[in-house]
Amino acid sequence: MAVQSPGSPGGAGARDPHRAEGRARQAPWDGRLARGERTRSALVEATVHLMRSGRSLPTAGQIAAQAGVSVRLVFHHFGEVQVLYDRATTLESARARSLIGIVPPRGPVAVRIQVICRQRRQLFEALVPSPGTAGPATGFPTALGEDLHAHLRRQLMVGLQPEILAAGGDAPVLFEALDAVTGWQSWAWLRGGGRRSAAETERVVVYAATVLLAGPPGAPPSLPS
Repeated sequence: MAVQSPGSPGGAGARDPHRAEGRARQAPWDGRLARGERTRSALVEATVHLMRSGRSLPTAGQIAAQAGVSVRLVFHHFGEVQVLYDRATTLESARARSLIGIVPPRGPVAVRIQVICRQRRQLFEALVPSPGTAGPATGFPTALGEDLHAHLRRQLMVGLQPEILAAGGDAPVLFEALDAVTGWQSWAWLRGGGRRSAAETERVVVYAATVLLAGPPGAPPSLPS
């Protein structure tokens, strides 16, 4: 008895009209799903853009215009604008955290300082809408700024822990000083008021952190009254 090959008429690979019809019906549905996903992504990114620019509560119309879609699609995909605010904040927080890693507290301190300051440069340049603004992601909820600040402080405490603890009783003061000189307020002032480039600002921050950690422990000299 002859064995039919899979591709021969009547074989295992013969065209199944029902299967072909099912694929034909599925294709438009898959296309609609992909378009819907692209629209949702565009709306979230538009919200991120507007909130980065300082609009804490952009309207549905502003978001739709930024995304290049109709206002109807905002409510079709998200129900209410607050959902978009929440999605945008979650996305921005995840992106920011991905730029700041916890540096192991070992190896030359100069290298650790360089790594910490380079990561902060990448973060602040990505989040600050323009040089001279008060802080990153100004249109986002206060909780986002607080979350980032807590993450940055943890990076300092872990990555520079041996040097901070070596200051003994002055360790808390040293830590706060490091937080101040490497934070976004200092970065924004140097970039805006100081009119320095990102590279120049990074060098200033690296220098300040290095000097703080190299200084001898002990109370600072008293100032004249």
